[in-house]
Amino acid sequence: MNSVKIFSRSQFSILWWSGSLSSFGDWATLFASVALASQIGTTEGNSEITAVVPLVARIIPAFLSSLAGLIADKFNKKNIMIICDFSRMFVVFLLFFADNLITLFVINFISEIFSLIRQPSREAVVPEVVEKENLVKANSLFAIGTYATLPIASVLLGIVSDLKIPEGILNYGNGWSGSIIFVFDSFTFFLSSYILFFLKSDERNTPKKAESFSYGEFKKGLSYFFRTPPIRNIVISISLSLFAAGALFILGYTFLTVDLGFSESSFGFMISAFGLGILSSMILLSYFISSFTRVSILIGTGMLMTGIALLNAFRSEEFLYILLFIFVAGAGTGGVYLLTISFLQATTQNELRGRVFGNFYSIGRVALLISFLTTGLAANFLDNKFDGSGVEIVLQSSALLIFLSGAISLFIGYKQINSEIEIENSNFNNLKLDFRSTEDEPE
Repeated sequence: MNSVKIFSRSQFSILWWSGSLSSFGDWATLFASVALASQIGTTEGNSEITAVVPLVARIIPAFLSSLAGLIADKFNKKNIMIICDFSRMFVVFLLFFADNLITLFVINFISEIFSLIRQPSREAVVPEVVEKENLVKANSLFAIGTYATLPIASVLLGIVSDLKIPEGILNYGNGWSGSIIFVFDSFTFFLSSYILFFLKSDERNTPKKAESFSYGEFKKGLSYFFRTPPIRNIVISISLSLFAAGALFILGYTFLTVDLGFSESSFGFMISAFGLGILSSMILLSYFISSFTRVSILIGTGMLMTGIALLNAFRSEEFLYILLFIFVAGAGTGGVYLLTISFLQATTQNELRGRVFGNFYSIGRVALLISFLTTGLAANFLDNKFDGSGVEIVLQSSALLIFLSGAISLFIGYKQINSEIEIENSNFNNLKLDFRSTEDEPE
């Protein structure tokens, strides 16, 4: 249970490889679905509008995350993950034949439901295969596996789209050459589910048959989530920050290209800087943090850093300074996410862990959804009403909201969480990225 290595035969490595393959399939399916939607819309001259259809299909199921958490608590988590990946294998394969927006929407909607059901189960099972002091390291590696597959999936889609696929094959599907990637995605989900068969279930944590799957149990999870001060306070602060952070992705492109006059590629560089910041902070924290005391203080500090960095970025006009501040903001964001996930895993009872993560992801996605729907409208409304563009006003206000959320979390954490933060250099050797094949380590 103490092995935190990717290239080994440990239980952690099984969970990591399965999760990384599943994430790759998710990213590739999303990118290819957006491209296919745009392709369908091209014939009607509205590809910009149709391209958002898969995104909307994947946002709507966010409201089901809390129910997915209850499923994770009431059934075997390993079996849930296997069923979800196996189901997505069939569902995603149907995208090879999708030739209209309704079919594309329905398939992405169903695929996202299985993805949402899988997520709380994965998060809840991590403490069963990793010791508490290694949770930060484990979650850092999980995050790296998730986001490192994003550019790989994007590049693969570009390669596949440019390949000369025989028309005899394409005629069986929707005729778009890029649809071959859906077949490849189906295989990754199959491989993910196959790997999970070797994960050892913890019989002590398997729910009893007598336990009920009812509204009362669902309500119990909500009650625990909102009435536990450390969890409630951290999640409220992070939700406010997610609402504000959504503005970066909605208005960042306009800020760089329209307000400041940079090239269209500038937005890609900005997102890359943000992602690099996230990964760097996760790697750094994975070496130092080994226990979860006054974690609200660390989370609050991360949000303060993010808010200040974003405010400086949106007040700058030099592209290099913008990238630097965005990198710092990404580092703060990555630290906040990593510490929050690890804290919830370490402090939540096993029988409620799935519901806690289900509620956490549900609230976070709703915050992002509200941000996506309102920040653009707010920018248009505020445009030319004050000095500066509406885009700049909304982005700077969002940075201030993240800063205030961090201050609230810092203040509450100082008053309510009374354990200690343990930072030990001796834990440097606990995380080993060993590229050599190793034997199973003792449990």
